[in-house]
Amino acid sequence: MRRFVLLAAMAAMAFLFSGCFGGEVASAPVRPRLTRIETLGNQCFRITSSLGTSILTNPYAPKTGGRTLPSPLKADILLVTAERSDANNINALENQPALLRGSVGIGCANITGVPIRGVPSYRNPEMPSADGMNLAYTWVMDGIRFCFVGNMDRLFAPDELSQIGAVDILFAPAKSLLTASERDQAIKQLRPRLLIPMGKGTWLNGAVRKIESKNFSLSREMLPTQTGTLVFSK
Repeated sequence: MRRFVLLAAMAAMAFLFSGCFGGEVASAPVRPRLTRIETLGNQCFRITSSLGTSILTNPYAPKTGGRTLPSPLKADILLVTAERSDANNINALENQPALLRGSVGIGCANITGVPIRGVPSYRNPEMPSADGMNLAYTWVMDGIRFCFVGNMDRLFAPDELSQIGAVDILFAPAKSLLTASERDQAIKQLRPRLLIPMGKGTWLNGAVRKIESKNFSLSREMLPTQTGTLVFSK
């Protein structure tokens, strides 16, 4: 009798643990982690992770971005690439986010679980100065590697590229001092899977998808295998 009870107990345990070790128990499908990208005009974007953490880039002052920023405007993290009125209007935010700008933005940081790196470049590399500095930011959200370059007036140097690393989504200025051939070279340098042009102008590469709204959500699985362009038409 005792042997029968022991065998029954072992069979019950095997049934309970079969789901943990690949038995016949069906598992729920894994839902993709969607990151939301919202354009607010000029170089101002709000990128929100599937957990609700939001990054805002380059808020502009009135009459510098072609339209008015929404109000109330909030974010968890604020990235400013350069000290210009069309990029550093931190007073546009209702709350007080973690702020990266200037020398504070250089190097690595981990804010609310988001790893961010600020890579400085200078208009004149031989004479670096605060006035001539532009910060490119890279961060990871939901397994996607973002790169926001602000004003890209020249190609990145090898040491700058090594700090930027791999890129999935690249925010790049639609209008810059780069020539058409230099833009092609920039794409070869950074090799993004998705290019998002910022501001007025045209910078397209590969297949182009137009979004008839101010926001778009995507997962890493949705990224193209070859560089494509995402254009917000509003």
